[in-house]
Parts: sequence; C-alpha cells; structure tokens
Amino acid sequence: MEKQQVEVIPYLSFNGRCEQAVSAYISAFGGEVLHMSRWPEEACERPEQAGKVMHAEFMLGSTRMADGDSSCSNSPNTDIKLMVHMESKPEAESAIAALLEGGGTVLWPLRPHPAPDDSGCGSGTRDPFGYTWIITCPNPEYHKGGKLK
Repeated sequence: MEKQQVEVIPYLSFNGRCEQAVSAYISAFGGEVLHMSRWPEEACERPEQAGKVMHAEFMLGSTRMADGDSSCSNSPNTDIKLMVHMESKPEAESAIAALLEGGGTVLWPLRPHPAPDDSGCGSGTRDPFGYTWIITCPNPEYHKGGKLK
C-alpha cells in the first residue's frame, strides 16, 4: 500500500479571541484568511459562544494554519510553540513588535544562538493570546564577520 502525502496543519484554540489572534498573526508575518465560519446559536453549548469563530484557516507565508474558538473550554491550550524563520534581523524585530501589541511578553530577547548554532539569532515571545512564538533570523554579526563560507 502506497503512503499518501499529508500536510500537517497547526490548529490553535482560543476562547473568544480567535478572529483578533488571526489578525495579529497576519499583521506580524503577512498572510491571508482562507476561510472563516462562525458558531450558530443552535450549536452552542454556551450562549456567549454564538457568533464566535467555529473554524478558520489562514496562511502565514507558505504555512497553512487553522484555529477556532473552543466550545468546550474556558481557556485555550497553549502548550504548543510556533517557530518562524525570518530573513533578516529587522524583519524578526518587526514580527516580535507585532506580537507584543495588545499585551504580549518577551520571554527572551532576540540574541545570537550559542555555538555551534551561532550563525542564527532567536527570541521567544508570548503573544497576548497565550501562545509562544520562537522567532529566528540570521545572525548579522556572524555573517558580517565572514564566519560563513
């Protein structure tokens, strides 16, 4: 039996702030909403769920992501970490700044990775929705110093 190629799509869960989160992520990284549906009143377990996002799919760069406002929990499960490679330090700094808008927190600042991975930089940011983003980029000092061949 031949194995089928599959695409793994990260699915994030929110508690009423899904649409706001998608907008923030697209602002930070660029992208577009592909689909968004809302919870109909008759399908809701809680009245405040009506009209919230039931399911959304969106692109961040070439990555398809999905999310929704959970109907069965009062808080999102934010155990997953998301990593995005940016092309330059200014692009990484811009993405981090966008993730901080609305109450995000820097967990560790953008800084060079230790050797032997010191050709890159990385930062950890918890967005206002509770998810941790690891933002990486090339280390400009490493490349400027001619350490890469």
